[in-house]
Amino acid sequence: MKKILFTILILFALFSSIGFAVTIYPLVNRLNVEANQRTIELTINVANNSPSIADVNVEISDFVIEGSKYLYDIPNYAFSIKNWITIESTHLILQPGQSIDYPIKINIPSGFKGAQAFGAIHFKQKGKQSEVFETIFDYISLIILDFPTVKNIKAQIQDVSIYDLTTTASKTLIDKYGNFGTVIDINVKNNGNAVLALNGEMRLISREINRIITSIPLNSNNFVVFPDRANNFEFFIPYVLPKGDFEIQMDGISQNVRVTAFKKLKIEGKSSDRVAVMIDPEIILINVKRTIENSKITIQNLSPLSTQFSLSTISKAINILPGKIRLSPYSKLNGFVKFDSRLEKLKDGDNVFKINIDSENEISLFKNPKIVLRYGNLEPNIESFITDVATNTFALNVKNTGNTILIFKVIRTEKLQSNDLTNEIILFPGENKKVFLEIPYNEIIKNSTFIMYKIYGENDFKYQKNIGDVKK
Repeated sequence: MKKILFTILILFALFSSIGFAVTIYPLVNRLNVEANQRTIELTINVANNSPSIADVNVEISDFVIEGSKYLYDIPNYAFSIKNWITIESTHLILQPGQSIDYPIKINIPSGFKGAQAFGAIHFKQKGKQSEVFETIFDYISLIILDFPTVKNIKAQIQDVSIYDLTTTASKTLIDKYGNFGTVIDINVKNNGNAVLALNGEMRLISREINRIITSIPLNSNNFVVFPDRANNFEFFIPYVLPKGDFEIQMDGISQNVRVTAFKKLKIEGKSSDRVAVMIDPEIILINVKRTIENSKITIQNLSPLSTQFSLSTISKAINILPGKIRLSPYSKLNGFVKFDSRLEKLKDGDNVFKINIDSENEISLFKNPKIVLRYGNLEPNIESFITDVATNTFALNVKNTGNTILIFKVIRTEKLQSNDLTNEIILFPGENKKVFLEIPYNEIIKNSTFIMYKIYGENDFKYQKNIGDVKK
């Protein structure tokens, strides 16, 4: 639960850092309720840091997390404190520089049996107004009550859907994940009296071949179900599953409570004849400093069929061992890559070699793994420009003009803090990627929004570049 609050805190801190007039503190109020306690009083500091008068309306709402969304209107929610809260005023006028402690009183009903309850206070500041629209900024302070009642967290797997990306999956899923593997959609309900925020794993077991196909880590930052609510969770696994009887087992810890659940299901239909092999790591990075260099790899069969093959590249200086590989369903083995620098002249930078698979049968290599021989002087550099500017989005085009693989992300810095606007993205030499940002371009300040990048394999983002100009 602490990790959930940290995630929420970051979200609201981002809202409060965009440069608007009003600030509130604290953003999250987590309060312990004593036995037989019937009232709680607290204050939220509301400050106007602008040179203009701030016109603020105050509203009370429900609060739950559902997937990646925050919901504030849940009719008749038994764990909501919306109807328990009383406030002195729903309208505030704050003079420039004025700060007040806004009082809130919570009246706890005697019949409440839950271990936690939730609500939110909204401070809605009126912004610019025109004949067409009015801007309102919503600053939110959460309230979470912890009761002395014993936490009882009951997870129930209500439904499971299995989508084979080689046969039955929709175009939407194939576009999202590719054409090999499986997507699992699972609906979980929390029948307990406190938030389910699970750290643990979900195991997928085939009873037909009596083995665990895979174990999926579950993290309390994103595997969250509020009490008396149900959420859907989507997982991708790189395996094609056998048909027949399966069991899904969920196991972990939530708020110091052990939580388990399971569900039996049957996968029907025609078995896929697609076979794929995964090599880990996907990018095999070898820093060439000696005559002979070696690097360890893991090779795994992702299908329910046995397979036999060998691996190679176009370079005679690279050997992938063992030379002949036999893998039973879902099994893996350890191998290694050997490079002899006497047989290949390398250029400065990252020399990239695609791995090929040789077999009598058709076998795919998952995610097109590559061997990268890093040699000599590295020249990290990128170019970028803006296109596709729309009302609430724009596209950032980034090209790697250097000679080494890079990882980049887009960040925004304001008021002594920075926020990531994208995930980390890998960019090979000469490669160009277009990243769509769901934020109005006119809200981007060039001297506060940057591309941070680093050489693949290094820890720190040492390099920084402006996002560039709009290109038509």
